[in-house]
Amino acid sequence: MPHIRGTIHGVAAMVMLVVGSMLTNTVREEYELFAQIAATTTHLLLNVAELPVSREIAEVVVPLGVLMGVWVFAYELQRVSRSE
Repeated sequence: MPHIRGTIHGVAAMVMLVVGSMLTNTVREEYELFAQIAATTTHLLLNVAELPVSREIAEVVVPLGVLMGVWVFAYELQRVSRSE
């Protein structure tokens, strides 16, 4: 069943990418601190690290990272609760 688990994780990563990009503007409008963190992260990725990515991709890094953290926490919590 490894291919099923891989498919699930692939779909989850794709969903997080789409949801993260959609939530970026909404969350940025609601929380000024988040907007400042996203702007700082974008500046660091583009100007300091000089990564060859577009500004739109760099702006999605913070919300995507948060969503990935939530996903990993929920997955591990579910996995631990099954093994007990």
